[in-house]
Amino acid sequence: MRKKLAACAVIGTIIMLFSLQVMAFDRIQTIRVGLESKYKEVTSVPISNNEIEIGFQDNNEFEGKVKLDGTFSVSLPSGSIINANEYYPSYDDAVSACEDLENLWKYKAVPGMVDKDLWGVFVYDYGGDKADYAADTVTGSLVNDKKIMVLNDSNKIKMVFDGVNPQIMSAENYTTLSGKSYRGVIEFGRYTGKNITAVNVVNIQDYLYSVVPSEMPPSWNIEALKAQAVAARTYVYTRKSDYESKGYDVCDTTECQAYNGVSAESDRSIEAVDDTEGELALYNGEPIYSVFFSSSGGSTDDSENVWDDSYPYLKAVNDKYEKGAVEWKRTFSASDMTNFMNKIGKSVGTVKNVSISSAGPYGRVQELTVVGSNKTVKLTKEETRTFCASSGNGDLQSRMYTISNSDNTDDNDSNNTDDNDSNNTDKDKDTVYIISDKNISLADVKDGYFKAGGTPIKGFELDGIKVIVSEEDIKDLSQNSVKEVTALSSNSQNEFVFSGKGCGHGVGMSQYGAKGMAENGFDYKEILKYYYTGIEVE
Repeated sequence: MRKKLAACAVIGTIIMLFSLQVMAFDRIQTIRVGLESKYKEVTSVPISNNEIEIGFQDNNEFEGKVKLDGTFSVSLPSGSIINANEYYPSYDDAVSACEDLENLWKYKAVPGMVDKDLWGVFVYDYGGDKADYAADTVTGSLVNDKKIMVLNDSNKIKMVFDGVNPQIMSAENYTTLSGKSYRGVIEFGRYTGKNITAVNVVNIQDYLYSVVPSEMPPSWNIEALKAQAVAARTYVYTRKSDYESKGYDVCDTTECQAYNGVSAESDRSIEAVDDTEGELALYNGEPIYSVFFSSSGGSTDDSENVWDDSYPYLKAVNDKYEKGAVEWKRTFSASDMTNFMNKIGKSVGTVKNVSISSAGPYGRVQELTVVGSNKTVKLTKEETRTFCASSGNGDLQSRMYTISNSDNTDDNDSNNTDDNDSNNTDKDKDTVYIISDKNISLADVKDGYFKAGGTPIKGFELDGIKVIVSEEDIKDLSQNSVKEVTALSSNSQNEFVFSGKGCGHGVGMSQYGAKGMAENGFDYKEILKYYYTGIEVE
């Protein structure tokens, strides 16, 4: 947060504040995208292009150093490599030196890029000689394998990269890795000192050409796409520092923003990006943390109700224009809930009840109370959505949900009906809840008598009077006996049904909400200002 200025002359303060806002951030021209979805900390990266140029970017312009033809990949070296300690100003000079060394010692050597305009000679095959002996022979030294990468041509080393992160551009329109093509250049680096990560260095406008359709269907209203373009562009500004230690600005997964290269691009999303070129969502003159998500189900949320930080522009709004929000349902048994609580380190014993104990002004869940045989605990914020992350389907899709009870009866058992009894019309209704490992229907208890409200009532007459029946209860029942059973309550139910709407964390812009607003005549700036409180779009 910016510190307040001391009170001096009012005009001077205003001028200083204005200057701070103008100079608070630099406009991003080029962005570094870590291709984490497939090439994060790997031992080899295949290059699909057969004609490549290797070089470096300088002032956002790629400067090629050498052009090569072949079948390429960048990988870690498979054995020890020797630096012959000979350096030359060009690739061709280094190639000639490698040929001379091979003729003299019969060792196989290749050029190595050691700086933008400096090439070395590197021995990678020294016949039957040991590495130390070969290094002495060529008056060289073994290379630190934590910074070496090699360019292979059909599994044969073509070039060494020693302490540099080379960039590769295809002679074709796009550079392609395993069938996925990218604008800009691909950089390779051992940024953490371990394996190789591929990074797409690309103009931010070109980057957004892929992000916008990867995050929002390009068939949607153009104003919604423009809102997505501005939000996606702004988002980059507040995430860059998160990935600096990894060697890039953002990743290509939904942990940042989905980025799928050229194949995702469409004419309409390109139009939305171009029409909003350079525009950002600003609060007090600075780019906002412009988070977004799929659909809210009726309401967005305050950022502090999801994460630890509070942002003045990330406040709950009634998502009244949202259209097409996904509806979902998840059912968990008491055993499921018990396992979930154990796995998140909040064991309560056997779970007896789960209920919503606090909700926001528009119904978004803020707190769950879980009652167990040993104790009661409360889940808050995103815990109310992620408590079931260990299940096969992962987290709940949103926090806009209700909880109801579900029974275990089998309404499909038609073979146990009693068509001769006039009171049998209600027997297929879910009026008796049975706790049993077996499939038991209401018809199985129709000849038993239960005491409900102090009055013995025959099983199939229990319509509207819910009771719990265990397998042992059924064994003890006979036609003339009356069995005391426990009245159904939320504390004794053994299944919990979560019924909800929406998908995502619920903070910032709802994409389906943006779609609905656009279809109701709002432009992209109005959409952005609705979801991000108190901002300007400039």
